[in-house]
Amino acid sequence: MKLLLTNDDGIDAPGIQTLASVLRREHEVWIVAPLRNKSGASSSLNMLQNLYLERRSDKDFALDGTPVDCVLSAFTGGYLPSMPDAVISGINRGYNLGTDAVYSGTCGAARQASLTGIPGIALSVDKNPFESAGSAADSEYNYASLAEFALKNLKNLLVLCGKIRNIDEGMNYEYFINVNAPSIDSYKGVKFTKPCRRFYCGDHTVLTKEADGKTYSCFVGGENVRCYGDEFSDAKAVADGNVSISVLYAEPAVNTEFCKKTFC
Repeated sequence: MKLLLTNDDGIDAPGIQTLASVLRREHEVWIVAPLRNKSGASSSLNMLQNLYLERRSDKDFALDGTPVDCVLSAFTGGYLPSMPDAVISGINRGYNLGTDAVYSGTCGAARQASLTGIPGIALSVDKNPFESAGSAADSEYNYASLAEFALKNLKNLLVLCGKIRNIDEGMNYEYFINVNAPSIDSYKGVKFTKPCRRFYCGDHTVLTKEADGKTYSCFVGGENVRCYGDEFSDAKAVADGNVSISVLYAEPAVNTEFCKKTFC
């Protein structure tokens, strides 16, 4: 298959480089990834701006934009010879469990792929679901185990995105796949999961007044994480040593019962 890799940690991050090395054993792999770290970019994109595109090799490109910018650039920029069969985003340093998927650039790229008619998969690893994302050093992360899992199970993961749909001449997939795994050598098993609720204790904003006389606001994430969910949650699965697979809607989901009601 022809695969497009991207991420939100940046093109030089070990997660995406490890993934590319493993997948290239059996597939044609292209990379279009952010030039620098874009964690927390969600589904944001830059419009009407010139974004620097750097060619690193025949099949590797760095774009000074968000993960979604990378997907859109790859799909519509004309420098890939054809559309990929799938987009894989990651492997991210730090979990994208539960409500983290709302903010995650890793998930944003996979979501954008499915919305554009190419199945999208997000991959993330971390050491403990109850610590802040990326709390360990890069050298302490095991990306290889999840990369090997992705290679072995790629076709089965893509099937989970559902069937391609043609809606008013636009093609899309109903789902994207969010995969999280602990940073370990071997997994206990694989679990289909539902998203937990993640709460970061100690989130705060720091205001500083700089030499230019202007005041700046900087958001600082909390160090300790609380995960709320039942036995079927993604947080429980990874804490027990399993790979967590969540099949998430690419489009916003609604409570259809309200469609039958009138508002007074």
